[in-house]
Amino acid sequence: MQQPIVIRGALPGEAERLQELGITGWETTYASFLEPANRRGYLAGPFWSIERLVSLIENAACLTLIAEIDGTIAGFLTIEPRLSGEVELTRFYVDPAYRGNGVGRQLWQHAHELLQRGLVPTVLVNVFGDNHAGRRFYERLGFSLIEETTTVVGSQTVYDVWYRLALR
Repeated sequence: MQQPIVIRGALPGEAERLQELGITGWETTYASFLEPANRRGYLAGPFWSIERLVSLIENAACLTLIAEIDGTIAGFLTIEPRLSGEVELTRFYVDPAYRGNGVGRQLWQHAHELLQRGLVPTVLVNVFGDNHAGRRFYERLGFSLIEETTTVVGSQTVYDVWYRLALR
């Protein structure tokens, strides 16, 4: 029997676990199209630093939620405001051991409910174009593809896409 999934706000002391989940997500999800040196370089940068994660957790303008199962953080997401008034879903990772069990869906449902209570018109999310599972997930949640482009990660230029979900 699966333990219940508890969704709650992250605490600063949990930033290390969030970093671990992000690194694991990058290593397991992007290994087929991002070279190891480029993954390592990006993961060592500021986006995944403990300091950056703590600042997101402590910033009232941001939303950092975790999914906890039996005391273990099984997944998390971060949402950050943009100058346009929209928000961007900047990180969304579920531990591979818990994927396919509704963790991601429940995390998103909770975040979606919170966002709908506010004045946020739109949620944006950026996904590597070759992350097919991620793209299917966002499409099932109702996000629409709005842009196909490329981005540079280390020495590689990779296929990149943007999705939008209107809340209003």
